[in-house]
Amino acid sequence: MVLTASSVTAADLQNVYQMPLNSHIEFLEDPSTNRDLSSVRHRDDWQQQGEGAFNQGYSDSAWWLRFTLTNDADTGIERLLSLEYPVLGDVQVHVVSDRNDRQFHQLGHNYPYNQRPVDHRFFVIPLEWQPGETLSVYMRVRSQTSVQVPATLWERDTFRSHDMTANILQGIYFGAFLVIAVYNLLLYFALGERNYLYYVGFVMSMALLMASLTGYGFRHLWPGATVWNDQAILVFISGILGFAGLFIRRFLELSRISVMLDRLALAFVVVSAVCVVLAFYLSYFTLIAVLIPLVVAGCIFAFLGGIYAWGQGQATAKYFVMAWTFILAGGSILALSKGGVLPSNFFTDHAAQLGSMIEVVLLSFALAQRINVERQLRYQAQSETLETARRLNRELEERVQERTQELEKLNEKLNELSVTDELTGLRNRRFLDQQLEQEVGRAWRSGSSLAVAMLDIDHFKPVNDTYGHQVGDACLRMVGEILRGSLRSPSDTGARYGGEEFALILPDTDCEEALAVVERVRARIHATRVESDGVVLELTLSAGVTAHPVNESVTPDQFLVEADEALYRAKETGRNRVCAYGDQAQS
Repeated sequence: MVLTASSVTAADLQNVYQMPLNSHIEFLEDPSTNRDLSSVRHRDDWQQQGEGAFNQGYSDSAWWLRFTLTNDADTGIERLLSLEYPVLGDVQVHVVSDRNDRQFHQLGHNYPYNQRPVDHRFFVIPLEWQPGETLSVYMRVRSQTSVQVPATLWERDTFRSHDMTANILQGIYFGAFLVIAVYNLLLYFALGERNYLYYVGFVMSMALLMASLTGYGFRHLWPGATVWNDQAILVFISGILGFAGLFIRRFLELSRISVMLDRLALAFVVVSAVCVVLAFYLSYFTLIAVLIPLVVAGCIFAFLGGIYAWGQGQATAKYFVMAWTFILAGGSILALSKGGVLPSNFFTDHAAQLGSMIEVVLLSFALAQRINVERQLRYQAQSETLETARRLNRELEERVQERTQELEKLNEKLNELSVTDELTGLRNRRFLDQQLEQEVGRAWRSGSSLAVAMLDIDHFKPVNDTYGHQVGDACLRMVGEILRGSLRSPSDTGARYGGEEFALILPDTDCEEALAVVERVRARIHATRVESDGVVLELTLSAGVTAHPVNESVTPDQFLVEADEALYRAKETGRNRVCAYGDQAQS
């Protein structure tokens, strides 16, 4: 089996609950679109993907992507593979094990939603690989939409937590659009002003387009309508263009201030209506190549038309210009991202949503400022709609608070796990580095002394080699228990530095005090027997200590280097002893 150059190992996943796979992916273009897995696995022209998400823009080719998962740990690993671009048409995922097991998943929005292995708007595949097992994951992607494959490995609980937050935010987004649409629809019925109706059509087209692009539409609205998936994007883009043209003509009163601008706006309306019809006959790839330039041109036209109307003395045009600035920026960024000009990332993927949200809010304000007739009816309809909005916001706030509390508790647990060594119960290397940096800074500000000790179990490798890792783990747990019991106060820190090596941080401690603490640890370990699997062992420990005041030139790494040098001398001079760094006192 051919393995990719950038294999993901268990060590890569240790304490990592969300791992983008961009730099681990290799890709291969298949212009003929007829190659199968057996014909691409052993090719030598695979290319390495960079740090950004895989993005080829609009392409007729099929694209193969691959990466390898190697479990060199002692336990099985479970992860979720998430492909976070929900409008890919055809996605085939082959999971090939070096134990001759194979899995195949046919995904994509050209296939019914109910055949997905995980009920989610993204393409999510559960992966599990046993100790010593290697999985090679091959993905074949072909789509009339932009070919983007942002791939991430998730720990299951982290994925659920992240997804819960994303759903809440998306719920707020779509809920706001719905409230604005209902509000303006009520105003239309109350006032009879057609501009409100055009605006409702624009807002709903925008919301449905975002539902299509984010996968919520396929999941909740039309899970079985696979053909409609591509058509929906084209129809809603055309709807945005058409309703925007109608709205702009009436709001800016183009027929009064400029016949040419009025005719251009009408031309956008006519072209959008034609595109709605063509969406059911032309391919997505053909029509999107027409619509994207039209949308960009329409945004620029609306922006310039608003500036012109503002210059003609139309007071509310300034709000229109402000609103269209955001949609112009967001829409252009989205279009350039889907075309492969800009990289696909969180900002480019959500720029249109953010811009559209600000834009519809500002346009709502502009409309409210523009219409000043029939005040009593307007006030009544507005009061009813605002009450509905307040109720929805209260419900959303309550849900957000509940979810926030749940997330805070989960994050506290995850944070504790992320800084704790599971075997010994001590802090891990990550926490040690952070704590040492903080203590060095505190000691420098207070002018106090700081002590650091490095401790290493003597002749530990033969223990593992002779008696096995279970006995070795028992030895490590014993040392961890003694270290925890030897800490003098909450400010002292004991950590597993790696393997059989440990470290202590002792604030406000000089060399003599530090040597006494570490000597007690050494003596207790020497006097304690380890019993495991019928084996009784006596351990010894060597340690190095450094302690001195901190000035601005002292770094955390300097303490570690000095303590390590003292540890090395303890090993060199016979082991089972504690040595101090340099000219400091020795024990």
